[in-house]
Amino acid sequence: MRKMKRALWVAALIVGLSSLAEAGVVPAVASCSLGTMATYSATGFSCTIGSLTFSDFSYSSASFGGATAVPADGITVSPITSGSEIGFEFEAPWSVSSDQGEDSAIGYTVTATAGTISDLVLSMAGFGVRNGGNVSIGETSVTPPLSLLVFDNLSGAQATDSVTGLNLLTITLIKDIALAGNNGVATLSIVDNTFSTSSVPEPTSILLFGAGLVGLAGYLRRRHLSNS
Repeated sequence: MRKMKRALWVAALIVGLSSLAEAGVVPAVASCSLGTMATYSATGFSCTIGSLTFSDFSYSSASFGGATAVPADGITVSPITSGSEIGFEFEAPWSVSSDQGEDSAIGYTVTATAGTISDLVLSMAGFGVRNGGNVSIGETSVTPPLSLLVFDNLSGAQATDSVTGLNLLTITLIKDIALAGNNGVATLSIVDNTFSTSSVPEPTSILLFGAGLVGLAGYLRRRHLSNS
């Protein structure tokens, strides 16, 4: 009975050390919370949602024809934390009328602290066009080269686009939000960006756990030989 208790104690110690090592890999970054692009795009800002860390936020805007560009503090950023997909909702009163145009660019880097990034979804809501107006959101990544597009114009509307089957540790995205009134109007309220992750054990934890099992097997073998 004493031998069994000692073996179980050693096994528990190994598992505990592996868990501590895995926890030590994850940086201490605050959870993402409700804010504005002015807060998120501040120098050095980063935050986490689940196993994803978001950093290096950037924002720029421009307008012409008398339209008012949306400032950084005019965009509400809400973390999406429910369901299988996590990410952000960006909400602002994008709007242009005849002969006006407006453009906003939102960028950030996503890094998986456990597992990998498997899927990416871009969507929009609260949009509308009239008399030739145009709303489009193009999202791109350089590495790997990805491109998503949602839009509403004379040719039709597509509110959601996605890329699946990814296996990425990190990705940097740029969203180009463009509205053109042309001879009519165009409006947009919400842009969503969500991610799915696949769970993969941390390499450090696998090595430590494997080494622990080998050590445990050796310990039990030595105990068996000493009692033979």
